[in-house]
This record gives sequence, structure tokens and C-alpha cells, in this order.
Amino acid sequence: MRNCAYLIITIFFLSFQPAKTQSLDHILTRHFEASGQERFSKVTTVRSTGKALQMGMELPFIQIQKRPDKMYLEIDIQGMKIIQSYDGERGWAVEPWIAPDPRELSGPELLNLGRMASIDSDLVNWKEKGHSLELMGKEPFEGREIYRLELIKDDGESYQFYIDSESYMVKRMVTLTNYEGNVVEGETILSDYRNIDGIRVPFKIESRIGGKTMMTNLIEKVEFDVVIEEGVFSRP
Repeated sequence: MRNCAYLIITIFFLSFQPAKTQSLDHILTRHFEASGQERFSKVTTVRSTGKALQMGMELPFIQIQKRPDKMYLEIDIQGMKIIQSYDGERGWAVEPWIAPDPRELSGPELLNLGRMASIDSDLVNWKEKGHSLELMGKEPFEGREIYRLELIKDDGESYQFYIDSESYMVKRMVTLTNYEGNVVEGETILSDYRNIDGIRVPFKIESRIGGKTMMTNLIEKVEFDVVIEEGVFSRP
């Protein structure tokens, strides 16, 4: 009798798991279709221009990404340019009011810049990257139903992706990051999606910490497959 009960529990568990996996696979498939991921995976460079709204200021910026994992970011603050660049391994920052020479980045700063350099979402090829991903359920958000997916990266960091149940676009992301021994929760709200060459791009990106908006990026133009010289990502 005991063995029979164990067998019933085992059968129930095994029959439940594939259904959940299929639901997760279905959501990801719909998300990639809606976002134009097949087209996006062939894009080699992305150049975005816009302005960041922070502390009552409008800060024009240019961001360039190139596969694999290279990035250049330039922000204009009242005529002074902050520059951050990443060549796939090393990163630098130019901060005119601190020092005239570029500063090499390390630790959390370098790690964060490396994350920004990745063109694809962490949801793309998550298994191959060594991450774990689980569908946590469905919940309301701003009057809509969204799916919540929890991704645990191979380094242990936790990411929550909230995917709209109708458009299948990511509406919200929550990250838990270890910074100097403390867990910091960051929230990103994505909206104003537009179709650029068959790829859906959010033109408004709001960053929050503790529920308070810290910065809002308003994208003005996005270009794909622009020719970018390798020297752009080298030490300024």
C-alpha cells in the first residue's frame, strides 16, 4: 500500500512537470514571436539615441552595442560628456569633472557595463547560458494580467520578467543584485513599444529603486546594422 501511494505521488509529480514546462515554452515562443527575436538575432549592431530624464534635467545620450558584448555610451551633462566603453573584456569611463584621463573599471561597475553590452535578453538561450527559468504564475499589473518568470543566473543573481498575457512583451523587470554585501532591488518598466524593421523596441524605459523613479530614458531613434568601427569600444 505504501509503495502504491508512493507510485501515485510520483506519477502525479511527473505528469504535472511537463505541463508547466510546456506553458513556459509556450510563453517564451509567443514572446520571441511578438518581439521579432528571429530577426533581432541576426542584427550585428544597435545604435540608440535619446534623452535621460533625471533630477529635473534632460541628458542627451548615444548608446552603441555590437556583437559580441561590446558597448559605447555617451551622455551629455550640460556640455560635458560622460563616456563609458566596453570591449568585451575591459571597460573604461571618462568623467571630465573628476580626472582628465579615462578610468579603468572593475568590480560591480565593470560587471554592470558587461550586462549592458549584451544585445540579447537573458531569456534568449537561457539553458545554454547555464541559467534556470521558472514560470511563477499570473498576476495583475496596471490593469492587465501578466506572467511572472523567475530567472536565476549561473552566478546566483535573480531576475523577474513580467510578460503581458496579451501582447507577450516584457512590461516589467525586477532584479536582485548583490552590491558590496547588500541585496539591491531594481525595477525597470518598459513601455511605448514600436516596430522597427520587424523588431519591437521599447521607447520608454523607467528605472526605479524602492518604488521611486530614479531615471527615465526616452528613446528618439533606433538603428540596426549600422557600421561601427572596432576602435569605438577601445580605451578613449
